Order: sequence, then structure tokens, then C-alpha cells
Amino acid sequence: MASARIEKNELILEVDLPDLQVILNEAITNIDLYKDEIAVIYEKMPKFDYKYFCFYAYSTYRLLENALDFNTDDVGHFRLIAPESFYFAFFGMIATLHAEHN
Repeated sequence: MASARIEKNELILEVDLPDLQVILNEAITNIDLYKDEIAVIYEKMPKFDYKYFCFYAYSTYRLLENALDFNTDDVGHFRLIAPESFYFAFFGMIATLHAEHN
């Protein structure tokens, strides 16, 4: 299960593969809210070798924020810590959502 903590004015979000189901459920439930965000992630994430993608730089963090119940308002950004497999599985999920809803 995802966990969030603040260290030195930085929100640290730790996730693992099971958290993908929570993110997917949120995306499907509110697909109209996230369609544009999903399209940007789909376009930009491969250019950053997936695991170096900056969600905050492209304003593509709302899906994660809402699905995993954290808030960046106090610090303005977050750092995602996850196993490498998470990033590739996450992108696969995004690619599927993008293909189905765009």
C-alpha cells in the first residue's frame, strides 16, 4: 500500500505494484477527469525512460494524488519511489487507457 511522508520540504511517495489497481480504479471511475493527463503521460513518459518522468513538471499528478490519497499543496511537488517494474507496468496501464479513451 502506498505511503506518503514529508522529508525536508519534499513529499516522498512510496508505491508498489499492488497500488496500480487503486490507480486504475480511480482512472476508470473518473476517466473524463483524467483523459488529458493520461494523454500527456502517454506522450512524454517514454522520453524519460519511464522511471525519470516528472509528473509534477507536466501537471500530470492529479490521478496519482487522488488515487493514492496524498496532497502536494504544502510542498508543491513529490518524489515517487517505486520498483522499476512499477514504472513499466504503470505505463502499460496508461497506454491501454489512452488507446481505449482517446
